[in-house]
Amino acid sequence: MRASSPGWHLSKCGLLLIVLCAARVTPTAAQSMCVACHSNRDFLVSIAGDSTAAQSLLVGRDEFQESVHGKMGFACELCHSKAGDYPHGPVASVNCGGCHPQAETQLAASVHGQTHPETGERAATCGDCHTHHHILGPSDPASSVYRLTQFEVCATCHEDAEKMGRFGQENVETVASYVHSVHGRGLLEKGLSVAPACTDCHGPSGAHSIMVVTDSACVANRCRVSETCGACHAGILARYARGVHGAEFTAGNLDAPTCVDCHAEHGVEPVTSPSSRVSPQHVAQTCTACHDSEEFNRKYGVSVARGRTFDRSFHGVALEGGQLTAANCESCHGAHEILPSSDSTSMVHPSNLQATCGGCHPGIGKGVTQGKIHVASIVDEHSLIGTSVQWFYIIVIAVTVIYALGLIALDQYRYWAVDRPRHGGRHA
Repeated sequence: MRASSPGWHLSKCGLLLIVLCAARVTPTAAQSMCVACHSNRDFLVSIAGDSTAAQSLLVGRDEFQESVHGKMGFACELCHSKAGDYPHGPVASVNCGGCHPQAETQLAASVHGQTHPETGERAATCGDCHTHHHILGPSDPASSVYRLTQFEVCATCHEDAEKMGRFGQENVETVASYVHSVHGRGLLEKGLSVAPACTDCHGPSGAHSIMVVTDSACVANRCRVSETCGACHAGILARYARGVHGAEFTAGNLDAPTCVDCHAEHGVEPVTSPSSRVSPQHVAQTCTACHDSEEFNRKYGVSVARGRTFDRSFHGVALEGGQLTAANCESCHGAHEILPSSDSTSMVHPSNLQATCGGCHPGIGKGVTQGKIHVASIVDEHSLIGTSVQWFYIIVIAVTVIYALGLIALDQYRYWAVDRPRHGGRHA
């Protein structure tokens, strides 16, 4: 086997690891010599010419000893095989894939492995996430990829507008919105390691296989996002799948909403948060984003715009006035297992309306099923009777107003044109 082949590097590293673990060897003299120079900032500045360049060459002795490689006694030459003795010239980039071929393969196929078409710059390298020398295991709280603080290393690039712009990304608010979300607060404020981190939603097979959302292999892709959320929210996913939205989406109707359409992608908020899309203050607007669309209504045969008719109802008026206990879309239709009124198990089926309304109005009679829940207008229903009644009232109101204005005008005319001249300019 040739020494340059990946298999040879893997075998060499594996054999060395076994020997080091068994012997518990200390760093070699050559390693100590490397660190003696590379831990001396003043020396590196004198060699490199400026502090910025020197910083890239700096290797803290203690930091390296604490790293996974340092604890195993790895010599510097294992990664920097062509450095040679001092003085040496610039060293080639380290090939981590020699020891970590699976991670390297996944990274190369991921969005981070893509290179800039003009500069050849890689979107992210191993060192960008793991650091170069102070590499710690992901279970170590001090590690740059520790689960509870993983978002920080993601933010170093994803909040850098200049770098993101070079790779065709403009949104630099994703990490910040995640941190303030219910998921981010679960990690930061409550220390819940089960709360999802960046790699859970963007990597189909782990942290190294991050994909863009438009890629069908990405677990955050629109076609897969519901099952991804359902990995933690299994009960909700089951209810969503039984509802009309989930059934339609499963059948291939991409117009049907998924989790992120209602809850957002990164800035997911609990229902109790005033800024949440599904809070009582905003849930009607979230639902009507689809249900008030003329194109949507025409495509699916919905004759009445639900948003307008809800807004005119008592519930809509009360909610707009700040009465958050007033019924909203979710109160009557449910949150995830939403069913059409024709379904006998639906909350708004005529046989279930008394129980549904009774949740807020105990003792309500069966007569609730005889009226309309959404207050439709003649524009929505095109009813001849409704149109006639509305125009009757319009005419009556118009005539009343004109009659009243006429009386006022006649009174003023009598005062200015008749009474004042008759009494010599003085009002009687």
